Amino acid sequence: MRIFNLLLPLLLVAATCECKKPDEPVTEPEKPVVEPEKPVTPEPAFLKVELRTDTSHEMSCSYDSGSGEYVITTSGTDPFVFAKGLSKALSDSLCIFSFSYTSSLEVDDFQLYYCDPLAEDRSGHFGVMTKTGTYKEMSCNLIADRKKFSWGKTGDYLRVDFGHTKNNTLKVKDIMIRPMNAAERKAYEESQEQGKTKQQTADGIEAYLQKKFSSSVSSVSVSDNEVTISGSTSGQGCALMEITPYQDFTTMTTFTGKTDLPAGDFSVTFPRKTEKDGFTYDRILSKWAVVQGTKIDSHARYADDMPQPEGVSEMKPASKKGLGGFFGPSLQISDLDDLGITSVTVNIVLNTVINTERTGSFTQAHTYAGKTYYINSSQVGSLDKIFKACASRKIVTAAILLNRPADNTAASRILRHPECDGGYYSMPNLTSAEGVHLYAAVLDYLASRYNGGANGRINHWILHNEVDFQKEWTNMGDQPEWLFMDAYIKSMRICSLIARQYDPHANTLISLTHCWNKADGQYAPKKMLEDLNLASASEGDFPWGLACHPYPQDLTKPEFWKNDTRSTWSLTSDYCTFKNLEVINDWILASGNRFKGKEKRILYLSENGTNSPSYSENDLALQAAGACWMWKKVSRLEGIDAVQWHNWRDNKDEGGLRIGLRKFPESPDNSAVKPVWDVYKAAGTSSEDAVFAPYLKTIGIGSWDEIFHSIQ
Repeated sequence: MRIFNLLLPLLLVAATCECKKPDEPVTEPEKPVVEPEKPVTPEPAFLKVELRTDTSHEMSCSYDSGSGEYVITTSGTDPFVFAKGLSKALSDSLCIFSFSYTSSLEVDDFQLYYCDPLAEDRSGHFGVMTKTGTYKEMSCNLIADRKKFSWGKTGDYLRVDFGHTKNNTLKVKDIMIRPMNAAERKAYEESQEQGKTKQQTADGIEAYLQKKFSSSVSSVSVSDNEVTISGSTSGQGCALMEITPYQDFTTMTTFTGKTDLPAGDFSVTFPRKTEKDGFTYDRILSKWAVVQGTKIDSHARYADDMPQPEGVSEMKPASKKGLGGFFGPSLQISDLDDLGITSVTVNIVLNTVINTERTGSFTQAHTYAGKTYYINSSQVGSLDKIFKACASRKIVTAAILLNRPADNTAASRILRHPECDGGYYSMPNLTSAEGVHLYAAVLDYLASRYNGGANGRINHWILHNEVDFQKEWTNMGDQPEWLFMDAYIKSMRICSLIARQYDPHANTLISLTHCWNKADGQYAPKKMLEDLNLASASEGDFPWGLACHPYPQDLTKPEFWKNDTRSTWSLTSDYCTFKNLEVINDWILASGNRFKGKEKRILYLSENGTNSPSYSENDLALQAAGACWMWKKVSRLEGIDAVQWHNWRDNKDEGGLRIGLRKFPESPDNSAVKPVWDVYKAAGTSSEDAVFAPYLKTIGIGSWDEIFHSIQ
């Protein structure tokens, strides 16, 4: 059988062969037809990008064909130019936008807009372009943005923004979109791994806040000299852990410096001040938790009670009428009286107030945590005028705390978050003892100086600006939501703990855009508020509130009653604008969103206004009609405490918007009042109905009652 099996293949071959006669001609087998090989198109090395020199804004831009250089000189704080449309669709490998440049000054935030359409939420920030006299390459990885915005088709184009620096001269050449090189590929792969690690850390923070623990810290009480922590443990082997703001509690693998606790109830007292990490550390900034072995066994808790200053009474706005971005020229001072303003917001850029070195105007010494810092006496002089003017009129003030990502002072370098990669402002650096104490020092100075005495008062603190668009306005690089929120809540906590030592009625407000259940920026405001509620419930509530900016969906278009189609009367609305203010009003009044479940949190509409696209009679009427609508809603919605119209007069640095109550100072009639000024003056007075009445027709309604809706 085995031999047959071996022979079988040969027999089968023989059976299938045809035998030919000896005299029969042998024909050649027919050769298969071979198609000619098609030429392989090589992968393009790059796609050239050209700038449209006729589209520059707040800059001059010319092209030298001989050298291949674009010469750019910026004249304003919003310099940009458009690129020509792509000559063909980009292959997947073309993902690096690069160019060579020189720059006489630092470009603080290089930004690309992916058009069309042109929108802030279709843009990417790529960090700083350093000052350089020799050519240097700038490269931007577009992989994520190309996918996110479906960008890269034939005809798609870019808007190229060169930061916010005036009087800068740049030379730019060799602009292209090309493949990644080996170093960029490695960096990209590493960033992907870092992103996964960050997401795991963020998930861990959320899981910790949601977890039910066996032990608890029930109170943290701070006196002038001591801190007392009380709570209950789940059994033997538990210890008390102190966590400073620059420590990441949920990622700790070992717990050092613990204090052993008994089983059951406990109360432990420590000195309030201690030497830690080179500073005379104030434990009012710490939070405290129970640990057991290597495990977290309770939520951490911040200070609940602290020394209360005497003679500081609560102050509320006498009306809901306020003004945003108050900076105090003489004409504006008179407008405070003429308009009947009862609340204002004041921008304070922290790194223009404090420095670690005595230099220039930084001459006034301020000691905090055993270290001497230096205050900008010139800047403080300007702030004194503002807060004194407000105090004399019993105007409630809210300071908007900002931190420029600058590199011009030692303090600026310390305060800049280490992962800040551009944007207008940076998240304060709370990752080190040095950063935390510098931040605390400037807050301590401001809170102690403006505590209701001779220099006026900061009643509330807004942190920082439009944090749902953190990449633009409170930048700390690409972060999962809970990593950003963890840092932001630390900033809020530090501010609240320091400010309330000088003013027990001070509130700390989260700054949000007109987005609501939709993330046009990095995060959705509604979800961020849910995060804040969760953190407050888990680690001890504190008096925080909201500073919302309910601009129209498209800031350039004043007819929000027609255009804001995604501003609905639902708690899941994409946006919350003047059209549907009932959404934020209902949220703030809900019992689950109240301070300690009882007290309504403060709700300021701290930056908002309607635009007049031009100074034509029609456009000015549309702007004024929007103000009427806004005021009628605000005055009847009990959850809204005040509205601060932004801004006092039109500002050339706001990208062409005309949202002021007065015209541009550069206009022929020099800051003349607009019809919206008359509307705002009449708001809340006996002349309101008469002044507002003509604008019913502008909107197309018969009664102001028609603008109100119930939330579904």
